[in-house]
Amino acid sequence: MEASESEHLKSLIFSTAQELWEDKDALGKFLTVVRRSEGFAKLADTLEQSEVRPANATFYGVKSTEFQN
Repeated sequence: MEASESEHLKSLIFSTAQELWEDKDALGKFLTVVRRSEGFAKLADTLEQSEVRPANATFYGVKSTEFQN
């Protein structure tokens, strides 16, 4: 079963948030862009409010893994 476009985007968002985690300025800018994407504002809000680096996308049940290390 192939992952949907939404799954690909979620995987990209989680992976990018992990990479930018230490650079809060860049992370904030990235999450602002994510909020403009239909359906991902709540995800961006959740990531920004989190105090710990996000887990791999698969931890959240995302099936797409092409953006992960």
